Amino acid sequence: MLLSISAWTFPAGTDARQMAESAARAGFEAIELTMDREGLLTAETPPDQCRQIARVFQDAGLKIASLATALFWRVNYGDPDPAIRRQAKNLTRTGLAMAAALGTDALLVVPAVVGTWDEPAPRVGYADALARSFEALAELRRDAEDFGVHIAVENVPNRFLLSPVEMRDLIDRVNSPWVGVYFDTGNALLCGYPQDWISVLGPRIVRVHAKDCDMSRGIQGLACPLQAGSVDWPAVIGALRTVRYDGPLTYEGQGDPAEIARQLRRILGSR
Repeated sequence: MLLSISAWTFPAGTDARQMAESAARAGFEAIELTMDREGLLTAETPPDQCRQIARVFQDAGLKIASLATALFWRVNYGDPDPAIRRQAKNLTRTGLAMAAALGTDALLVVPAVVGTWDEPAPRVGYADALARSFEALAELRRDAEDFGVHIAVENVPNRFLLSPVEMRDLIDRVNSPWVGVYFDTGNALLCGYPQDWISVLGPRIVRVHAKDCDMSRGIQGLACPLQAGSVDWPAVIGALRTVRYDGPLTYEGQGDPAEIARQLRRILGSR
């Protein structure tokens, strides 16, 4: 597995060269870039500029592990408004094109938000969110294939896809090698056990976020450092190896890059 780090770990405003040099110096082999409303990459960044940015990281010896975005929390396939759902599909197509230009084959997608962790009422009915997500993914799988980029559905605190069985069944219904799972270890602890999720999802996992969670603090525990929370790392790494996952292991969170890299090496078994 490749040691990888999210661009969100670095301070806002960090340019590509600074980010690449810092990640490489810390010992990372790959980086997950992010598409935001402003910053290094936005939905308006042209393909030529994406390729230039990718070369900066490649010149530092880093692979582009994947492309992530938080924009799906604002527009997603499950929204009751058809116009918002169209925007979410268009955002996906933009992300697929950007990922291809960056030279990576995975785009992180949050398909629906039934509600955030602290919202007392749902934004949309669960069954509606599930049906709309399937419909959108079944349509977008063709775009993913055309770009050669996986749509990687992440398990997040969105009160949706709350079990690995449900996630597995959705991916299997879409029935495309270009639609899989972006598995987050820390997020899984909020409604299950990551090693169990990995065993159920198996080869459907196309990317992994290495994140811990201190369960004594609830959702706030997701901010804890690696190996300071409740994730059973030997069980998780064992499960990943059992299902033959050998892709990037991307840290998502705050902290010192060099210390994060050391923690990831320890988790993987003193590389």
